[in-house]
Amino acid sequence: MNSKSAVRAAGLAVALAFQGMHSARADGLPLPQLGDHLWKQRVLVIDSPDSAASDYQRQAAALLPAWAGLLERDLHVVTRLKAAAFRVRLIGKDGGVKLDSAEPITTDALFALIDSMPMRRAETKARE
Repeated sequence: MNSKSAVRAAGLAVALAFQGMHSARADGLPLPQLGDHLWKQRVLVIDSPDSAASDYQRQAAALLPAWAGLLERDLHVVTRLKAAAFRVRLIGKDGGVKLDSAEPITTDALFALIDSMPMRRAETKARE
């Protein structure tokens, strides 16, 4: 891993650990503005009543050790608190909702879904 990747990885870990401290409203669970990510990154939007919620804790615990896989798949994680309920959504680079779950998802399931997408397969082939 080069130093740029290491810095991004460290930033992701810090963001996952501390994003729960902000107070963005997620009532009604609309998606955040994602225009800056369109065609550049996939976005995992995690909504939770608070950072102590068990579903949120399980999701964060699954994602933190998988930071290298998140980076490899151009995945940006957005956490929003004060939602009515837990919800996790994967938004593709094209802006479409690829996954919508009321329960935490495993990184194996998340990565399998992303890796099955045509755009991801093309990215993988281009890197070979």
